[in-house]
Amino acid sequence: MQSSIRRHLLRVAKAGAGCFIKLQPIMEANMRTYFTSANAWQFSGQSCLLCCLMLAGAPAVAAEFQVGINAEVSYRESPAEVRQRFQPVLDELGKLSGHKFEFHPVYSDKVKEAIASQKFDFLLIHTHEALKAEKIFQYQIVGFTDDKKDNTVYFFVDVDNPAQTLKDVAGKKMGTPGAGNWASTTAMAALKEAGITPGKTFARTRYADAVPFLVDLHSAEVGISRNKSVVDKFVAEKKIKVVHQTPALPMNAVIATPKIPASVVKRVREAFDELRNSNSFHELAFKGLRYSPEESQTLHTFYQ
Repeated sequence: MQSSIRRHLLRVAKAGAGCFIKLQPIMEANMRTYFTSANAWQFSGQSCLLCCLMLAGAPAVAAEFQVGINAEVSYRESPAEVRQRFQPVLDELGKLSGHKFEFHPVYSDKVKEAIASQKFDFLLIHTHEALKAEKIFQYQIVGFTDDKKDNTVYFFVDVDNPAQTLKDVAGKKMGTPGAGNWASTTAMAALKEAGITPGKTFARTRYADAVPFLVDLHSAEVGISRNKSVVDKFVAEKKIKVVHQTPALPMNAVIATPKIPASVVKRVREAFDELRNSNSFHELAFKGLRYSPEESQTLHTFYQ
């Protein structure tokens, strides 16, 4: 009788081929007991049914992943407001990948802690922080944001300043947003790539849009900003002129902790690709993720 049941279950398993399920240790033990114990028939109906479903290729219970999001998170919005903007993407991602993704806001002053603690399974953070996390903590890059607008960093000076190129502003006092700001980090990387040593004097402001005022008021000789509309306004008013701008770069990236299986990272990456240009990104500054080893290496080289 037991041999007959075993053959029947194996036939059922073949019918569900292609749905691979990794048995948990306790279920493996139950299966061994079922086929070898003289008390096989004393198993509960629930245990026997569960074994049959697993052999038949029944869907595995979806994993629940904690997602820490810093991109587009500010103190001007409540966590509930930020969640409302990101939830459609997380919901769609869950449907496509078969997993559940729980939203958690990560404010700028908590990003380094979030990376080091690895308390979130996935993080959406600035690209330079993501690349650093990959290098130091072995995080896995899921993808870089495909931004809806070009994220370019502009270098500008007073309209009467004779400087014409990036090399002309080498060593000058620079007006920048905060030191860890994406624009500031990208600007420093651009100077390094050009073989220019940045000046050691900075005029910093927590308000990124205020940087042109620093140049206009002569508090800094050169300013940097990624806000094209603000830069264009000051240029139109003949208060500043742009001497250099970087190529457009992805502002953010999604990374996964080392503990997440590569197969899950691959599936999440594929799910994001399927979501490209989806309406779920309507309220966000990016329209999807992209990934290629070549782009990853190029960005590593730029931000190193």
